[in-house]
Amino acid sequence: MAKNTYQTYIQETPVDIYRADFLRRGAMCAALATRHPGLADVGAEANAIVLQIDARRTALQSAEDDQVRARAMEDIEKLDVVDVYTELRRTMSAKSYDVAKLLPDAPSTLRRLGTSNFTDRANEAVSNLRVLPENDPIRVAFLGRLEKELAEFRSADKAEDLTRVALQSGRMALTLYKSELSQAREAQLGMIHSILKDREKTALFTLPWRKPARSAEEATPEEAAEEPVAP
Repeated sequence: MAKNTYQTYIQETPVDIYRADFLRRGAMCAALATRHPGLADVGAEANAIVLQIDARRTALQSAEDDQVRARAMEDIEKLDVVDVYTELRRTMSAKSYDVAKLLPDAPSTLRRLGTSNFTDRANEAVSNLRVLPENDPIRVAFLGRLEKELAEFRSADKAEDLTRVALQSGRMALTLYKSELSQAREAQLGMIHSILKDREKTALFTLPWRKPARSAEEATPEEAAEEPVAP
C-alpha cells in the first residue's frame, strides 16, 4: 500500500488542531462537491464533528469556570473563619486569656495553611474553646460563630472537590475523544482518496502537524547524547 503523504495525528495532537483540520476538510469538500458529489457527505460529517468538538470544549470551559468559582468561594469561607479567629484571639489577649495555649496559631499562619491542615488547626481551636466553662463569656460569644464559619468552609471545600473531579473527568474524556477524532480523520481522508484517486490532492484536505521538538534543556541525557553536534 502506498504511504500517505500527510502526517498521522497522535495522542499529543491538540484538540484545536483536530478542529481546524475538520473545519478545513468540511470547507474543501463543500467547495468541490459539485464536481465530486461523493465529497458532500464527507464534508457534512466533518462539519458535524466540528460542532461536536465545540460542544465538548464549551462543556469543559464551563467545568473550568465552575472550578474557579468554587475555589473562590472556598477561599472566601476560609477568610471568614480567619476573621472570626483573629477577633477571638485579640479579645482573649485583651482579657488576659492564655492565648498561646488555647489559640497557638497566628492568624497569618492559619491563613497560609492548605485545606487539610487549616481544617485540623481550626478544629483544634474549636476544641480548645469547648474546654472553657459553658458560661465563659469568650466561649458564649465566639464558639457558635467559629463553628458556623468552619461548617460553611467545609461545605465550600466539598463543593470545590466536586467541581475539581468533574473538571478532571472532562479533561480525560476530551483526551480519549481524540482517538475517535483520529479514526474519523483517517476514514474521511481514505474516502476522499477513493474519490479523487490522487494522494497529493488528498493531502491538501488535512493540516500538517508535528509534535514540537523539545529544547536541549527539556531533553533527557540519553536524548541529548543522540543529538548531532554542530561542526
